[in-house]
Order: sequence, then C-alpha cells, then structure tokens
Amino acid sequence: MMKLLRIPFTLITTVFLCGMSASAHHAVQAQFDVNSIDTFTGMMTKVEFINPHPYFYLDVEGDDGQITNWEIESVALNALRRMGLVKELRVGLEYTVEYHPARNGESQGLMMAITLPGGNRLLMRNAE
Repeated sequence: MMKLLRIPFTLITTVFLCGMSASAHHAVQAQFDVNSIDTFTGMMTKVEFINPHPYFYLDVEGDDGQITNWEIESVALNALRRMGLVKELRVGLEYTVEYHPARNGESQGLMMAITLPGGNRLLMRNAE
C-alpha cells in the first residue's frame, strides 16, 4: 500500500516544485515597457549579485535637484561574469544606464546597456 501512495506523492511534489520554479521567472514584457528605452546617469549605491538576475541601485538627480534611487535589473549573473563586469560595477562610481522602464511607473528598469566611468559602453541584452 505504501508503494502505491509513493508514486502519486512523488508526481504531485514534482509538478508542484516545477511550477514554483517556472513562476519565479517573470515575463519581461509584463513588468517592463520593452518598446521604450530611457537613459540616466547616476551614482551606484548598492549592488546585489544574485541569481537569476543581479540588481543595481543608483541615485539619480532629477531636473528639480531631487535624488531618486533607481532599481535596475540586469542580465544573468553568469553573463556579467563572462563580460568581466562583476569587478567593474562598484558602489560610489557614476554610470550611465540605458533601460526599459517599469510599466508601473516606479523607479525601476531593465538594463539594456551601461556606460562605465571610463566611457566603455556595454550592451546587456546580447550577453545572455
């Protein structure tokens, strides 16, 4: 009897866990306006090198002089490593970011390109 119960339990558990993994990865088009690209220059305040996508936080000064902290999602951590960017992206330095803005109007975006302090511009979408 126990062997008969083990098979359905294993099957249900597998389906449940696979579903959790699939729902954890978001649809880019649902969260970001992929038909629009904006640009800002800001000071890196925080870096989160996490999987599946690292996040960068930058302080950006608006035309009114007010500082807004932006959350920018990047390509996969492994892609950043291959590009050599893990050591390049540091808190306290200024970067120019090209990004798809968040659909909800929040100060968030999906990074499309970044210009390093030395002027080197790197495209992100081709990195994955």
